[in-house]
Amino acid sequence: MERTGTPEQLASFLERTRGSEPGGGEVLDQARELLEQAYVHLPDNQASGLDPLSLLAALQRTPSLDRVQLYRELLAIFARLGDRHTHCSLPEPFASQIAFLPFLVGEFHERGERQLAVLHSAMGVLERGDVLLSWNGAAMAEVIGRQLEWQHGANPEARHAKAVQTLTFRPLALMPPPEEESVVLECVSATGRRRTVRVDWRVTDAAWLSRHFSSFQQGASMAELGQEGGISSRRVNTSKGAFGYIRVNSFLGRPEPFLEHFSRALEDMPRQGVILDMRSCEDGIVQIGERLLQLFTPRRIQPEPFQFRVTALTLDLVRSVPALAGWREAVERAAAQGRTYSEALPLTPEGEANGIGQKYAGAVVLLTSALTYSTAEMFAAGFQDHGIGQVVGSAARTGGGGASPWPQSMLFKLSGRAAFRPLPGGPLFRVAVRRCQRVHAQAGTPLEREGVVPDVLHLPTRADLFEQDRDLLEVAGQVLSRMQ
Repeated sequence: MERTGTPEQLASFLERTRGSEPGGGEVLDQARELLEQAYVHLPDNQASGLDPLSLLAALQRTPSLDRVQLYRELLAIFARLGDRHTHCSLPEPFASQIAFLPFLVGEFHERGERQLAVLHSAMGVLERGDVLLSWNGAAMAEVIGRQLEWQHGANPEARHAKAVQTLTFRPLALMPPPEEESVVLECVSATGRRRTVRVDWRVTDAAWLSRHFSSFQQGASMAELGQEGGISSRRVNTSKGAFGYIRVNSFLGRPEPFLEHFSRALEDMPRQGVILDMRSCEDGIVQIGERLLQLFTPRRIQPEPFQFRVTALTLDLVRSVPALAGWREAVERAAAQGRTYSEALPLTPEGEANGIGQKYAGAVVLLTSALTYSTAEMFAAGFQDHGIGQVVGSAARTGGGGASPWPQSMLFKLSGRAAFRPLPGGPLFRVAVRRCQRVHAQAGTPLEREGVVPDVLHLPTRADLFEQDRDLLEVAGQVLSRMQ
């Protein structure tokens, strides 16, 4: 039946999606081949006692599963990898659908405890600032704990942050449907008034949500939508004076326009210091992030080097794909020596990483969180490794995503292997194929799982959540004043 995007009850959606999955064995074969031949972190997972190949093989031996059961088990295996670069994305009717409750939550710390509060609400009975006490009778810490198993975060901080982010907005391409059809919430208002609220899970597509919940589209993203070049800039006032503030929401697009726009934004920043905010930056192009570093330092930038895992596939790719020819000698030498990984080579040419030069000479502070991931993490690592400034984190480390991922379609296009051909009506996979290492004093240290540890830790307060990061910006201003 054709759907119009109008939300439906969760039970109705699940009833429509039940049934057998033709070719389920073929799906599992494909997942296994992709991980075995392309997944750069496979040896690390196996060394830690998690072997996804064995888990997939065991799933193949399981008696006939219906579609929902098969996909749930497949999602569970990929979630256990703890790698947001590597995932299984389900086909329709799941691909475009999001299970949601019509409110959004955020987390703050008060008197040494975590609190979950309503950030935005489309319900009159729930108000901004309401603190959640229980969820179907369970304490919120227990509820978040149950959510952790479905998060792809590489470390405990990242898994927790993603569990909070997806608590009320769950993309069904990457997560299983909620286990309950409705939720009974106990909450308390800012004035101390307690009440109980019942709300049903509903399912709709992202397009409908974007029209009706644009302020918190995609499930708690705090990014400012529609900003030119993925960034927004302004000045902020603190007790230590006024400083520049640039928020980076993504590193997507072509490098040159992004860097030009960023350079123009820096021209308007006060000379006494600037705050770079990458707390919600979760994706992007590596070369943009690494080329951005040079704008803040006279020091020569050394791009982070990447390694391939040596397999029959990666040997074929470096020998046959012109764009990978630079890795051929390194991968072949590693294969001849019986090593698991090749030598590490940069993705960003050193000339490009230093081709623009310094544009801002003032003090710089970088804000990170456990959601800071991928290219933003590589920027944060380079920021520390080149001594550019201080990192102020709202979590003990960043997301731990130090790799270059390729979608299944790219692997099929480059290799021509039939085993990688996307299956009609089947899941689509993405796999981390190269892993990166830090440089200078941290040379050889992997970014994967470890993330970047901030120089200054500031746990979010109620004022940060509801008063535009008031306390966090005050801490950043204090750090900047000490750097001058």
